[in-house]
Amino acid sequence: MVDPTTANIGLAVPTRGSDTGTWDTPVNGNFNIIDPSIGGILTIGLNSSNISLSSAQFIYKSITFNSTLTANVSVTFPSTFIKSYEIYNTCTGSSLFTVTLAAAGGGQVICAPFGEIIDMVSDGTNLRYKNLGRVGSYWDYAGSSIPAWVSGCTIPPYLNCDGTIFSSASYPALFNYLGTTTLPDSRARYRVTLNQGSLSPISSATNNSFTASSVGVAGGVQATTLSSQHVPQLVDPGHHHGGTLNLPGGGGTIQGGTGISASFTQNTSSAVTGIVYGSSTQTVVTGLPPSYVGGLTLIRAG
Repeated sequence: MVDPTTANIGLAVPTRGSDTGTWDTPVNGNFNIIDPSIGGILTIGLNSSNISLSSAQFIYKSITFNSTLTANVSVTFPSTFIKSYEIYNTCTGSSLFTVTLAAAGGGQVICAPFGEIIDMVSDGTNLRYKNLGRVGSYWDYAGSSIPAWVSGCTIPPYLNCDGTIFSSASYPALFNYLGTTTLPDSRARYRVTLNQGSLSPISSATNNSFTASSVGVAGGVQATTLSSQHVPQLVDPGHHHGGTLNLPGGGGTIQGGTGISASFTQNTSSAVTGIVYGSSTQTVVTGLPPSYVGGLTLIRAG
């Protein structure tokens, strides 16, 4: 009599009275499945050919892919072996090509990012990430485009914060958190924390209708124009007959005459440009604090 097996990883379940004198056969078979499923590490070389994992391969807990990719490769897991896995993609060429992980059941697929170990779960039909990050959390990614391993998934786990619309059906948890299907727009912007009902240093009176009252709101301007109201009244040191007053610390000069001109330097690392006082000429303030461009801001979506 052939022993029945468990539903997920196919362990033998001897019936009463079976395997008399041969009990070691199902027991040893079970141990040979359990041991690699719990602690086994297997390495598989990939290049340009799709593969379907054999029974000697898909039982392992951790699977490492190596060698050099010369094309996109798909790795298929069985529909009859249900478990979680640790996947480590060390293939060179992963910046150009993807390692797609699929189940024989033909459902949702995911991709293995290069150079890191990920957890995934197979239910025989769909493959899903495990412990990839909380839905709604931000990922500051030092790149100029969405990684291929993200966009190669049936349901990309991250979305670019570019102010576009996402599907609430595909990302119900993200929709629940944001309360909208519009993504935050992080492009060329600094991020401000929600004011959480407190008095906010950012107010609509001074920041172009930008308050920190809800997630995703945006405001501010690229530059600010100074007017005469922004520059203090200056006394002509030359009494309209000419003369020069040197400002303390070498910060600039005020020259007398029929018109007064002012030039200011705050310090050697951050310049503040003023206007010609008493004139209609206005100068746009364009200085920024020391900054750098980090890349993209993505949000964990589902």
